[in-house]
Amino acid sequence: MITRRRCDIVRVVVLLLFISGTVRIVQANESGLALKIENLDEAFVQEVAPGDFRIIIAGEPLERVTGAEFPALRDLEIKLQNQKNQANSSDRKINALLIAMARIADEPTLIYLHELYESYPERRNDVAEAISWYAGENQRRDPDWRILVRSLNVVQGAQAKAVMKALTRFHRRSNKAQWIRQVILVGLEQDAEGQQIAVQLLKHWTGLNLQQTTEAQPSPLSVWQNWFSEKYPDEIAALLPVDAAESRWTYQELMGELQKRSKEAADLKLGEQSFVKATCIKCHRYGKVGEKVGPDLTHVSRRLQQREILLATVFPSHFVAEEYPTFTIVTDAGKTLTGMMGAAGPDQILLLTGEGTKQLINKKEVETIIPVKKSSMPDGLLNLLSKEEAIQLIRYLAILPEGASQAYRHTSR
Repeated sequence: MITRRRCDIVRVVVLLLFISGTVRIVQANESGLALKIENLDEAFVQEVAPGDFRIIIAGEPLERVTGAEFPALRDLEIKLQNQKNQANSSDRKINALLIAMARIADEPTLIYLHELYESYPERRNDVAEAISWYAGENQRRDPDWRILVRSLNVVQGAQAKAVMKALTRFHRRSNKAQWIRQVILVGLEQDAEGQQIAVQLLKHWTGLNLQQTTEAQPSPLSVWQNWFSEKYPDEIAALLPVDAAESRWTYQELMGELQKRSKEAADLKLGEQSFVKATCIKCHRYGKVGEKVGPDLTHVSRRLQQREILLATVFPSHFVAEEYPTFTIVTDAGKTLTGMMGAAGPDQILLLTGEGTKQLINKKEVETIIPVKKSSMPDGLLNLLSKEEAIQLIRYLAILPEGASQAYRHTSR
């Protein structure tokens, strides 16, 4: 009797161990990504460790992409991109595929990744992270350095850490104020580890080793903010933007709504109406409507991510493009006007003010022209709109208008 009871206990223990082991195996399999690569026999994109993706063929990791694998990898990337609006899981699969491709990329693969970066602003985060892997395990190339630096405008979280780490490995440094400022801004949005990575990149680029003056400073980047203000007094301060007290809608509020609706179709009719209501039409051209005095927004969705478009709308002076500077003109009669300058003839200056009005000024009457590190676009334009109108305005601008060139698109061949 005792023997039978012991046997029963043993059976139960073995069964429990088997069930426990089975659960662990299932969980492990579910946590690791395995993506079949069509048109390649026994080929997968495999997550061999958390965040570590490899191309596995017949059980062995591929050492270098060749002409044989590239068409299949390219076609899989395009297929996943086409599925992106239907399945959230496609985002992670695309990220995994790009990393796996980049770390063993040959020249055609690298060209393709750069093409993706230029053609699809919304995918620049993933492409930049992928190129970070290539730079970490292969040669450091100038074209990749330029992509990584430009991506500082869009990367966040772990991807920002990967990009900043990669940039510290390059011998090349950036001495442009706008990129040093951007590293500070990226770092300010990071956790403690990310802030230290940003500091290391700033040290690498500037050759300086700035130390915090007091323990009360909230971030090791505070001393870099102060240094930047002293070094570049004419540049926009390295401060994260803050919603104005009178703002009807906050940046985070609108960004959250845009992310939730990313799979929905935009209301283009309401977006166009909002473009007019918010007075954007006075300064900007979009498709066939609006003025051409300010930046043409027809292809803004090919230059900027949706998040960047919202940021530039809510905080117009957070980043002022070099090609659209703002000036203050003081006339000999003491009149002061501020806006963007344009050509109006040999004897006149055209000034587009923040209110969207055009002023013609005789050059003989100009006493002083002063560059201003502030956008001529006024703050608070979204206060003229309801929340739904503001959301649809940004979504409207994030889509190419009817008739705009589609030549940027890449397709399988």
